[in-house]
Amino acid sequence: MKFNYEIDGVKTAIDISNEDDRFKLSIEERSREFTVKKVKNKNYIIVGDDGKVYDVFVDGREDGSVVFFKGNGFKVKDSNLARKRGGFEIDGEVTVKSPLPGQIKKVFKTEGDEIDSGESVLVLEAMKMENEIKSPKKGKIKKIFVTENTSVESDGKLFIVE
Repeated sequence: MKFNYEIDGVKTAIDISNEDDRFKLSIEERSREFTVKKVKNKNYIIVGDDGKVYDVFVDGREDGSVVFFKGNGFKVKDSNLARKRGGFEIDGEVTVKSPLPGQIKKVFKTEGDEIDSGESVLVLEAMKMENEIKSPKKGKIKKIFVTENTSVESDGKLFIVE
């Protein structure tokens, strides 16, 4: 997934891809691979492709987050807030996956539909709560992998927006 972000006031375009808990982060010509494991509520362990282990703490705030890494704090703008203000745009195709196991209650869109960022695509019932799953970007629904009244596993593919 390609997008722009801002850390401590510096804007940069990055590309992040992942499979399971392995991530590849590319910034300009530099590229790193790493594994991320959540330890507790806001603590993560990151293991770099060089074997180094880092403890990361993420403190969520209303206007973004502060990430504490290697003794330094970095303010990161919340992509959802920035996207709503028009300052954040995701390039390319995005596959949206289920955040939890559950059942698909309602599908609002069909393949080929135009969609705005933040517009509801479907409703996922998980743990007796209904969760609207929204489009992360403006575009077109390329593929919908689920139908109403079917179950989905955590991290199961829901739909693709291009």
